[in-house]
Amino acid sequence: MSQTSTADSAAGAHLHTVLIVDDDVATVELLAEILETEDFEVWKAFSAGQARALLAQRQPELLLLDVRLPDEDGREVCASLKADARFEQLFIILISGMEVGVQSRVSGLNLGADEYLTKPIQPVELVARLRSFLRIREAGEALRRANEFLEERVLERTEELRLANTSLEQATAELRTFSRRLLETQERERRRLAHELHDEAGQALTVLKFSFDSLDDMVKDGASETLADGRASLTRLTQLIRNLWQELRPAMLDDFGLVPAMIWYCERYTASTRVRVNFEHEGMDGRRFDPDIETAAYRTIQESLTNAARHARVPEVRVLLWAGPGLLQVQISDQGSGFDTSKGLSRNGSCGLVGMQERVRLLNGTWSVTSRPGGGTRVIAEFPTSEPAAALCAPVQEFSTLDTRLLRPTDFAKPAQA
Repeated sequence: MSQTSTADSAAGAHLHTVLIVDDDVATVELLAEILETEDFEVWKAFSAGQARALLAQRQPELLLLDVRLPDEDGREVCASLKADARFEQLFIILISGMEVGVQSRVSGLNLGADEYLTKPIQPVELVARLRSFLRIREAGEALRRANEFLEERVLERTEELRLANTSLEQATAELRTFSRRLLETQERERRRLAHELHDEAGQALTVLKFSFDSLDDMVKDGASETLADGRASLTRLTQLIRNLWQELRPAMLDDFGLVPAMIWYCERYTASTRVRVNFEHEGMDGRRFDPDIETAAYRTIQESLTNAARHARVPEVRVLLWAGPGLLQVQISDQGSGFDTSKGLSRNGSCGLVGMQERVRLLNGTWSVTSRPGGGTRVIAEFPTSEPAAALCAPVQEFSTLDTRLLRPTDFAKPAQA
């Protein structure tokens, strides 16, 4: 085996390397001279064995391989090199000493050769083909580097998106926690205000009522009309405060549960709006749920009925409470004017539907509204429940209008004189 290189390779300039493998020394020297003139670094081998020994130590960029070698068929050498991952990028030109047919050329190319030339080789054609390959390879390298860069950028962006999604999930979780605490605080404050109105203001009004009753026999006839006006004002004030504390937080919901609270609310709603409520419940007898769920269900119905009274223009609204294993469902439907849900949940500037939806979702429930102009509206809320066994069979507490939490204005009327 022999090996030569151009004299100026020591100058440090990058030279493209070519290995010439041919048992014809004259052909090797001629090709080497041509390529060295064109600034290629040339390695030489005169048999397949010499070529394999050299390739075990170094790897050229280009290989000119004679088809007929003394120790091995050049096409077999080509096939074995292309099967080796180390030489995947090696550009191989098969050289034949005789004219070959199309089938032979195709066979050589199928074995992995990149080109097939016949002797005598035209120097200009050989150099042009080698430089063409180098341009193709450089373009491929540029594409590979671009792909690697893009892959790195994709990985970076993927990581950035992952971190952004993680931050978004954390922010969403924090927002949900904040929203839930806000609702809990709101309900707690409602309960506190209702309690103070009931206990403090209620007691004061009761004292005033008895004071008015005591004055009946003490005043002169001329003052009886004034006293009657005062009693009427007291009755109106009592009714106002009673309505206020019940709107803030119905005590029945805490003490008696969802069904009694809804029966009571629907009666009051019909009396004040003239809209009938067809209230039905299934699977609710004797069942209590988590206070947050009962509150959310109550507020969902309350807000839906309020919307129906304001916007639906209907004589009747249907309310259904349904409880099954692990589930509480609320449905409120009407055949009223409806609205276009594609324009968002806010109707006439109200955020009630949005707040309703958020309240349900904070309890891991689902909420939906179906409506169209002139086609009525249906709101469905579902809550996952996990109630204790005792709650499944606990009897509903009895209640009556004699309970101070359910006082009516007539309860303050002066008894008729015997």
